[in-house]
Amino acid sequence: MLNYGLVSTAIAGEDRTQLLEGMRLLAEIAHKHGIPITWAIDTKSVPAVAKSLTTWHTQAGDRPLLMLDIKPMWDSNWEAQREANPGSSTEAMASHVVTMREKLPEYIAKESERIKRALPWAELSVAGAVFKNDVFLRALEQTGFQALWGYHWSQQHTHDTAPDTSEPEMDRGGFGCFYPLETSTFSDAIVTQETSNESLAQQFKNIVGIPYQTAGHLGEDTDNLRAALLNGTAQQHYNTYIENITWNPWLGYIEHIDPLTVVQLGAEGLERLDAYFAHVVSVEDTKPILLAQMVDDYMSHCEKTEPTAVVAKNIGTQNEAASPKSTLKMFYCDAACEFTFIEGDMEPVEIKNYTSERIVQSDTSKPVLTGFSPIRHRTELRITIVVESIRAMPYGITVWGDHEGLQLTESNTDDVRWIGKHALFIRLTLQAGKNEFNLKLTI
Repeated sequence: MLNYGLVSTAIAGEDRTQLLEGMRLLAEIAHKHGIPITWAIDTKSVPAVAKSLTTWHTQAGDRPLLMLDIKPMWDSNWEAQREANPGSSTEAMASHVVTMREKLPEYIAKESERIKRALPWAELSVAGAVFKNDVFLRALEQTGFQALWGYHWSQQHTHDTAPDTSEPEMDRGGFGCFYPLETSTFSDAIVTQETSNESLAQQFKNIVGIPYQTAGHLGEDTDNLRAALLNGTAQQHYNTYIENITWNPWLGYIEHIDPLTVVQLGAEGLERLDAYFAHVVSVEDTKPILLAQMVDDYMSHCEKTEPTAVVAKNIGTQNEAASPKSTLKMFYCDAACEFTFIEGDMEPVEIKNYTSERIVQSDTSKPVLTGFSPIRHRTELRITIVVESIRAMPYGITVWGDHEGLQLTESNTDDVRWIGKHALFIRLTLQAGKNEFNLKLTI
């Protein structure tokens, strides 16, 4: 089953009339196909959208999520602590964290109450944010929230960060729901050491991280709704996830649509959006639900972050004169890491290590597969894998090809997964130095 969640940002600016019209158009088309909408709102916008949201909640079950911007408060307090502790960044950081742990729950509770005064029926269990970190996640837990929406695949800084600021904000996750790891920020920054052993990393058990837009890792045009509808990539990306249901015990698909882009689609664009939603609900294995319902479903089925593997077509060229060559690309994520593989290569071309402060591994720090020895004997296939690494970290390799006829009987690896007829994925945990792993598979 693929859980489909539609999110729309309903935050009013100078173009309030356009926003309301875009919301109306989106709601009309989505509700026509039985798709509920989770509206991302803040306290400044709720007076302008309250009437519409109440109507759509009554008619179609729509619900809001609360957008929170803690960055102004965060930066202001950090500057105050630096001034109060000149020459001691450690003392300033420690005091800053203590203060934020006290203030953030109060801020979140007040913002929630403002929403509920305008929308008495609202049940707020999902928040949204651009700037996010461990202290913020803990405050959300304390105030009864179950999820934070807004994690981006790109892993880019979402604001300019000077070298001496309190903490650069980086997203840790991008295409699958997950329980964030509390490894990254302030305790490590204060004691100036890095947590590299994923078994030492604590998981947030009561709050789920939700991608901003699931398809963000599949292409660069996912934020351009008009282009995605006109060239068919919106449906292609969605179909990719449908094709990956079989080998994923739990799979979700988050679609973010900005009402301001909807109002600019024109008649043809709106027809294509209507056709796209019709396609989404026509798939038997699709369940359109609210983000809050998706979180409940995830928590009930997944006690820890469920590993996710997504195989997609990768279009590339061997040289400028060559015709496009279609290969496969595999994206893998779990609580500790994300990997990207290209068909034909066993080693990941991109590694994101969430148990370390160094999120994206550089080429010089990547582990090296120095040995892969498969030996067949009658009905057995024995594989020896040797990997050298300069640090302890999560890792994985992909053995491309159809291995569905084999069964795992012995292994000292973390996990072995059959990705349909595409590949065999082997998850490893490396220590510094030479690492040897052995598998025995039988027919």
